[in-house]
Amino acid sequence: MAKADVPKTPTGIKGLDSILGGGIPTGDQVLVSGPPGSGKTILGLQFIYEGCMQGEPGLYVTLDSDHDYLLDQARGLGFDLASALKKDHCAVVTLDPSDIYRALDDLEQQVKKMGAKRLVVDSLSILSVYASSYRNLPEDLIAFLEETKHAPPITLGDSVQKQMIYYVLSRLRKLGCTTLLTSELARESEWYSRDTISEFSCDGIFLLDQQILGEQNSVRTLAVVKMRRTGYKQGVYEFEIQPVKGITLKTAYEEAAAASRHR
Repeated sequence: MAKADVPKTPTGIKGLDSILGGGIPTGDQVLVSGPPGSGKTILGLQFIYEGCMQGEPGLYVTLDSDHDYLLDQARGLGFDLASALKKDHCAVVTLDPSDIYRALDDLEQQVKKMGAKRLVVDSLSILSVYASSYRNLPEDLIAFLEETKHAPPITLGDSVQKQMIYYVLSRLRKLGCTTLLTSELARESEWYSRDTISEFSCDGIFLLDQQILGEQNSVRTLAVVKMRRTGYKQGVYEFEIQPVKGITLKTAYEEAAAASRHR
């Protein structure tokens, strides 16, 4: 299938969809990375809300935020997710990352129950913290430890963590949703995620950043680092977060459109 023929899922973010040629390839996984305060959660909420407006059920999964807090955050941006929840157009759920297998089972049931087309997981960074805990070890290793009376010493390092993150991404991909996965990113990092594996597994990467300029000014930026099944415009684009509009990228197209409206 040619890139031009790939079905797209619009993000609903002005400027971003034009950069992507219409949206994210349907069914793909996109990593949304950036430091704290760069807009990752807002981007995810806007993506789910856009689906509600287009009649596409969506599921927002949080591993560390309160359900009501997220709804308040969405409401402050003009996204009435609370009404969409009542109509079963979307769902916001909190999962326990200390047991990844159970969390994934619960997530799969929820996706199938509501027929979700869009999925946001916030965040992979939390999963990576718990990935090496006993309950989240690979199932064959858990079975070995439980059945062996004199188990040898085992060092649980990065390899186990990466294996679990890859396992999570593989399970999520089978759900068939167009998926955004957020990840905290330290400044000056040579990677695009804390776990250092999801950027290779995911189909696309959105890199967000925030630069503080003086006491009251800041600049937020977004760059599309990769997209496997569609072309995209390269570059670093400034964006604003505004009530009702949410995230809006300042692309050349958007600036030209704004200028024509003011003539």
